[in-house]
Amino acid sequence: MKRRIFESLIYRYQQNKATKAERMLVDRWYETLDREEIPECVIDEVQLWNRIQQQIENTTPQKSSIRKMVYWIGSVAATLLFCFSILFWENQTALDTVKQEVNVKPGYRIFETGVAQRKKVLLADGSTIILNARSKIKLDTVSYDRKDRVVELLAGEAFFEVKKDSTKPFVVNTQQLQTKVLGTSFTVKNYSESDEISVSVFTGKVQVAADNKSLGTLERGRQIRYTKKNHSSNQETFDLTIRNSWIEGKIYLKQSSFAEMALAVKNIYNVDLKAGDDQIARQRYSMPISKQLSWSATLESIKAVHHNKSRKEGSTVHIY
Repeated sequence: MKRRIFESLIYRYQQNKATKAERMLVDRWYETLDREEIPECVIDEVQLWNRIQQQIENTTPQKSSIRKMVYWIGSVAATLLFCFSILFWENQTALDTVKQEVNVKPGYRIFETGVAQRKKVLLADGSTIILNARSKIKLDTVSYDRKDRVVELLAGEAFFEVKKDSTKPFVVNTQQLQTKVLGTSFTVKNYSESDEISVSVFTGKVQVAADNKSLGTLERGRQIRYTKKNHSSNQETFDLTIRNSWIEGKIYLKQSSFAEMALAVKNIYNVDLKAGDDQIARQRYSMPISKQLSWSATLESIKAVHHNKSRKEGSTVHIY
């Protein structure tokens, strides 16, 4: 009975029928979890669910006021959503047998990270998103996994590990690209400082389109680099071992451009690097960048690669 009450609360929220007090409870869960960053403790989802079920079953039924019931619902829900960024119950058979589709207003939520931050977001269908530094995603938390599975990457970079569902394709929309999968893992990168959008595939297959025109299907170890200005694209292989090193808090550059190196510095240290001339801008870098090192030590390493010098002007460091 207790579990039914909790599921009813989530269902009412999805259907836009929850009271103001009930919506405040759910909103508070999101706000609490949006502050969670990785690295986190490893969460065993099965053990977590078993503990919650046991807690519900061991609760002795008793008559209580509405205030006590709301307090109990909030306690159980807070436990759930401490570990999950988004939680909607797919099993509606425990509710009513009504099957008709209900029109609800979108409930968009933004998840974002700052400099040197990473964040994990677990979706209702079991899919996972890991956000890199200075990244932002937009999600309709009401309709997600009911009609479709659509996520919008507003800025930055995110790794998606998608649970397979042949009936509901998973779609990531960016500034100009649409990435569509059924169940796979891939990374989408779109920073405002870069003229490129990239899609890199780690498992499965991914379909990529620009303005509804197909750019091709990618398989494991392949990526598309799309140029925003001239709308051109090319496919290439990439190093699976270092492409997502940022998830562990380190970035391994391998023959990377000055612009890519400068973006890594911006993400970790919030420092703007500028090339002194075109020759500097064309230089390539192979080196690790980690927030465990001080900025001064990293800057010395950057200069040593090509025997360059640097000067600081405000918050910008010029390499020449």
